[in-house]
Amino acid sequence: MNMIEKMNSNFKENKIFYLLVLTFFFVGILLGAYTIKYMDGVDGKDLSDYFTGFIKSITNQEIKTHELLLSIIKNNILTVVLIIALGFTILGAPLILIIDLVKGFTLGYTFSFLLTTFEGKGIWIALVSTVPQNLLYIPFFVGISIISLELSSAKIKQKFFGGARFNKNMYSELFMKLSFFFILFIVGVIIECYISPGLIRLVVTNVYKLS
Repeated sequence: MNMIEKMNSNFKENKIFYLLVLTFFFVGILLGAYTIKYMDGVDGKDLSDYFTGFIKSITNQEIKTHELLLSIIKNNILTVVLIIALGFTILGAPLILIIDLVKGFTLGYTFSFLLTTFEGKGIWIALVSTVPQNLLYIPFFVGISIISLELSSAKIKQKFFGGARFNKNMYSELFMKLSFFFILFIVGVIIECYISPGLIRLVVTNVYKLS
């Protein structure tokens, strides 16, 4: 069975997990985007001032990629570990979905804030600062969430319905799946650390003309 056939088979077997994860994630995005409309004016100005200062620093100062890399890993590692760890529990599924909701909310809120803060030109800042890395982060978080839901479901079946115990082959397959998605995550980190700052600098100096 080739990779495409395995993916099709996995989708058919676990389509309810795909539906749940994607639903919670995109509902989170919509909630985050919707929240911007009701943000207090003072809070909105504070955030706007903060982000303006941030992009000025990117434009006028040398980017410390080592510190940025550590910050990106620090901001994501707890969520990643928590999602995977919850997969090894029988009560992990609801918490995994809540995490997906929060991740979606954060992305939707951030994108909408950037879109509205800098008037019509905000679209370019929003695109270059959030889209490149999230083209890989979103499949990564969706993927590991589905894997963790599969694992948690198997634990429930094993405990209450006499399901098959995990064997060496099952753990090997689990490791291969996680390895694939972690490659996506690593590439996303590289993009956010080494490419996105340059794109932001290009946009704020040539489009928004902020210096």
